Amino acid sequence: METITEVIRAIEQNSRFLLLTHKKPDGDAVGSVCAMGLLLRAIGKEVDYVIDGRVTENLKIEKEAARFRCETNDIYDAVIVLDCGDDEILYGREYLSAGPVRIVIDHHATNRQYGDINLVDDAIAATGELVVDLYDAFQVPISCEAAAWLYLSLATDTGNFRYSNVTAQTHFKMARIYEIRDDLAVINRQIEAYDVSKLIYLGKIIEHMQSYFDGRLLMSYLTRADYIDGVLDENHEAQLQNIIDFMRGVEGVEVAVLLKMTAGGTLKASLRSNTDFDVAVIAAEFGGGGHSKAAGFDVDLNVEELMAMLEKSIGEQL
Repeated sequence: METITEVIRAIEQNSRFLLLTHKKPDGDAVGSVCAMGLLLRAIGKEVDYVIDGRVTENLKIEKEAARFRCETNDIYDAVIVLDCGDDEILYGREYLSAGPVRIVIDHHATNRQYGDINLVDDAIAATGELVVDLYDAFQVPISCEAAAWLYLSLATDTGNFRYSNVTAQTHFKMARIYEIRDDLAVINRQIEAYDVSKLIYLGKIIEHMQSYFDGRLLMSYLTRADYIDGVLDENHEAQLQNIIDFMRGVEGVEVAVLLKMTAGGTLKASLRSNTDFDVAVIAAEFGGGGHSKAAGFDVDLNVEELMAMLEKSIGEQL
């Protein structure tokens, strides 16, 4: 892992930056990207964002999100990718060559080190923690807006600080953010807001749930037949974010798996672990990745085939 000093040097030596993150960005992706962009602008740099247009409205918590665009024709001095461990899932992958320097800032253990400079720390809870470190390194105070984006990053990737990836340093950094803003409860309500479709889908997930190995493995799925009007549109897909946590919370469950069928028939698998079972290893078997406690992959199989394969693969390691 390159030191933060190398990232600082690369930023100091360049002026125009393009910021990218993964497809269908989550809270850590959006939060760390925006906080990083605000830092760069605070030290006099020019910044553009190319962000997947499918970012959900509940994550657009501050005005920096108005600067998002889906494409660019410009040339930059450097491209910074945040919270994306694999360039295969990077939105705007073609823009990696939009500048001569590529910097990757991430916290995924399965990061493929595809940058010229790779600042990767899988011991931290969220990429936003590394962005806080960069604010400190540049001796730039965290602004009121940046504090909101950093809250989004840390709160969402830690399950509101409930997950085992949280450390004392996570709380220290969060305490600083609370000193800057006193409306984080309001922001949290926006982040966690959902409509009744989430409850409908939860009912379908419960209907399809299957338990294995005396309840240690819990799997479920959603197919196109389960979707409202037979289509999983962007709004409804947003309602499925973190819905796997309902399965993860069942007493005795060590590993939870949720399969979601896309419009094209591909299955998206989400895996969660409550123990030291490393679901990133399982995801890697199917070409995916992530963290030891939270990982995923996409595959062209039917539900029955994939569930049988996962039962075998996970069962061998439980």
